Amino acid sequence: MASIKSKMSKNELYQPYITINMSSALSEPVEINGSYKRLLYPKIGIYNGPGASHSWLWFVEILDAMGFWDIDFVDDHYIKNGGLNNLHVLLVSGGDTFAIAESLGKEGAEKIKGFLDEGGLYIGSCAGAYLPLNSSLPPLNLFNLASVKISNLTSILPESVAMPEKFCTPYGCSYIFHPVREEVKITLFDFPSLKKNDEVVAPLYGGPSFLPSEDVKTLARYTGFTNHTLFLTDQQLAHDTLIGNSAVVSKRISKGHIFLLGPHLEHPYYLKANTLIADMIYQGIYEQESTRVLPNPLHKTINKKLHNLWRGIKSEVSNARIVAQSLERNTLTWQIGHKVYEPAKIRAFLEMVWSRISQMEHMSRNVEEDELLKLRVSFQVTTQLLREIKREAAKGRDTTDKASYIITEIKNICADFFRNYFNIKLYSLTEDPRRYINL
Repeated sequence: MASIKSKMSKNELYQPYITINMSSALSEPVEINGSYKRLLYPKIGIYNGPGASHSWLWFVEILDAMGFWDIDFVDDHYIKNGGLNNLHVLLVSGGDTFAIAESLGKEGAEKIKGFLDEGGLYIGSCAGAYLPLNSSLPPLNLFNLASVKISNLTSILPESVAMPEKFCTPYGCSYIFHPVREEVKITLFDFPSLKKNDEVVAPLYGGPSFLPSEDVKTLARYTGFTNHTLFLTDQQLAHDTLIGNSAVVSKRISKGHIFLLGPHLEHPYYLKANTLIADMIYQGIYEQESTRVLPNPLHKTINKKLHNLWRGIKSEVSNARIVAQSLERNTLTWQIGHKVYEPAKIRAFLEMVWSRISQMEHMSRNVEEDELLKLRVSFQVTTQLLREIKREAAKGRDTTDKASYIITEIKNICADFFRNYFNIKLYSLTEDPRRYINL
């Protein structure tokens, strides 16, 4: 948990954003920074394709809580096939930057540039922040949207004093190294925020430290550590690498915007930091008038057969959670690409689904039967694969290939689940959206 807790509750911090979003969904004027406008209710894409780690779930968590419910899940095929034309916002969180860039390739890079040219908003956190930086190294050189260097790039790797498996990533003949993990303090400068928070705490899990550049605007700087900061290298070197350098930067590209975040402002334990994500979204779409019409509400019916399917899905997710938790008792880790994965990251997906199954069933019982059957089978296969990993690990066998496969599959399964989940919540707005507004 965050070491510096907000004096305001989650409801108090999030309510202004819920109110804005529900009003926007109704095409009613909202007030931001002293002016009124019918703000666009944005359609947001969350990248969950190759290279994405579990941290895209954090975007799911906070957007759900703040009333951003028009959500889709984006992979390399989605982007290459023109799917960004349907979005206003693209969110890319942590993971393996090289794997993301490789999967998108030249075609995906051009689609993202076209998305920005047409007024799209890109928010990249950690790996998603590295992706648009200027680079001469393939395949990163396909993007080159922001001419800004980073301070945590070196040709001579310093000594690691903790978590060597998380300390660095090869970058050509050099290394990107991570001086600390967990909490850092950042101070905001000219940040487009609804609430003035001069200092914010957020976790850093390998994100960049940006050096001064005329090509981007600094919105926040690294200004300190907390008692929960974990130093991976010499403390003085960590201080020199981070403190005073930019933690959050932005750039206008044609009609669009990019926001690049070193720390994970989207981590759901850090409530003040979470609201900054919403502020970026509003800033990025503020010039776009709302012309959208929400779909008609779903007609709810009670179907005993579907109730049994829901019960089957709950059972399979519960079984998968139990097996995943048992894997965490071992010291298993898997090197997949440039990232190290642990069983806890698999369970993170399952816990997110588990926490929403009952709500999803209660909100609508007439999800397509085929969708529920697909989910039940998918989670059943997940449980079987986890059991295979457990058996092979107990025999001392390498389970990296199976782990890589299941991580890819569980991202796709959860994307299917959350796509249905958000569709149901979006339809619920048409029934009684005012119940969400704090009048």
